[in-house]
Formats: sequence, C-alpha cells, structure tokens
Amino acid sequence: MNIISRCVAICIIMQLVMAGCGNNVANNDETGGIKSVHVSQEDSMAFEYDAKRICVVKSGIDAVYPQYYMNDTLTRQLQSLYITEILNVAQDSADVQDAIATVLEMQIRQFGDSKDEVLYGIFPNKRVLHYSIVTNITPLQTKGDIAAFCKRETVNKDGEATVDTHHYINLDLTSMSRIDVYDLFAEDALSYVSSLLKNKLLEQLNVKDEDELIGQGYFNLDNITVNNNFYFNEKGGITWNYVTYEIACYSVGETQISLNYDELSPYISSKSRLYTYLKKHEI
Repeated sequence: MNIISRCVAICIIMQLVMAGCGNNVANNDETGGIKSVHVSQEDSMAFEYDAKRICVVKSGIDAVYPQYYMNDTLTRQLQSLYITEILNVAQDSADVQDAIATVLEMQIRQFGDSKDEVLYGIFPNKRVLHYSIVTNITPLQTKGDIAAFCKRETVNKDGEATVDTHHYINLDLTSMSRIDVYDLFAEDALSYVSSLLKNKLLEQLNVKDEDELIGQGYFNLDNITVNNNFYFNEKGGITWNYVTYEIACYSVGETQISLNYDELSPYISSKSRLYTYLKKHEI
C-alpha cells in the first residue's frame, strides 16, 4: 500500500481528537479543585509520494490539562494519568507538554517516514495533497472526585473532513485511575445493559426492528454493546458515544445513546462507581 493510501486508511480508523494554532500557553480558571492550563501546538511536514505528487501534512493540538491538583504528589499522579489515558503516550514522557509534542509527531508520522521527507515550500510541476489532523481536548463539567474530558479529532483531506470523532474519558480522582464499564456494572450485567442500549436506539430512531435499523445505515444490533466511550450526563444517567464506522456506515456519523438512572439502577450494585457517584451528588 502506498503512503497516501496507507495514511487515508489509518485516518479512517483513528480514534483520537483535537485542534491547534500557535505555541502559546494560558492559565484557565480553577474548577473542581484542579488548576488547568491551555496549550496549543502545531507542526507541518511534507512527504514525497511519487515523482508527480507531494503529501503535505499539518498536525495541530489544542488541549486543556491539569496543572495542579491538591498537592505535588496528586498533581504528578493526575498528570501521569492524563498522559497515559488521554494522550495515549507511554509514561516515560517527562511531562504533559513533552507528551503533547509526542502526539503531534505521532500524528504526522502516520503519513510518511523520515526517508520520505522533503523541504516544505513550493513544489513546481507537482500535485500537492493536503492533509490535516486537528485534535482538541476539553474538560467536561463534573462533580466532586471525577475529572472528565472530551477528546475530539478531525481529519481533513484537501479541505474536506473525512473523520470527526469524540471520545470521552473519565478519571477517578480518588483512586487515580480511569473509570471503565467494569467500575459501573458487574460483568454479568453488561449484556443486559447492551440490550437496553439496543432498545433505546430503536426508540430514538423510531424504528421497530433490526431490518429497519439496517435500512438507516446501521450494521446490526449485535454491534451495539457497552463500551468505555461514555460520560455522565446532566440528567443523572450515562451517555454512550459510538464513533463513525463503529456501529453504522460513514453517512450516519457518530451515534449517542443515553440511559437514565432508573433504567440502569437494576444493574448497579452498591460497589459500583456509578452508584457512589450518584448517591454522593444526589443526581
């Protein structure tokens, strides 16, 4: 597979997220006990595709990350969690901004190796293929001991969006770990929650069965299962997000399905992270 075909294929399945401009850092207001910093970075590089074509790639990151939380020890733990769970960078990174720079480089390198690099400038008699990856990380409004983030990525080819995905990451500030579905429900309850999600989607789309669902561009009901791409919504329930191609074709785009506390309560044990969160904050 050539460089352009490979990079397009990779972009279609990427599940990152962001936007960027410049290289400035600005402090944000302190919320939820976390003092945050906003950082924007961008870079660009050109790769030789063949004798007649050049691939120019622009990569941008715009992120809000925790600068300080409670004390130095908890700050280091939270930043470490941010690096591994949100930026998806190995923990050997020195700090968050180093990790962000690593992400920037990783995004560009999906389009070509160093041996393919050419000087970025004017390319006479060559067609230029323009790609951009814009990733944005923003905090969500939560209560108490949870820090949640939305991670969005858009990929453009020649100015036209080809990918636009959102991922939601919830961090437990008490245990300094990522909250996943096993923190919410017992393993034997996941199939029941998945059934609730399937029925809710049929209701949202106003269709009566799987055949009608497929007619609207969804693959089949078996694709709709509990995943870790969720957030706690304002109504006291959970909203699950399914990115493009996960449960439906490209034209459908992303799908969100929400279940409220009353619907989920039969499957929540007293040890569930969801139970303690809802009870503590009386949502």
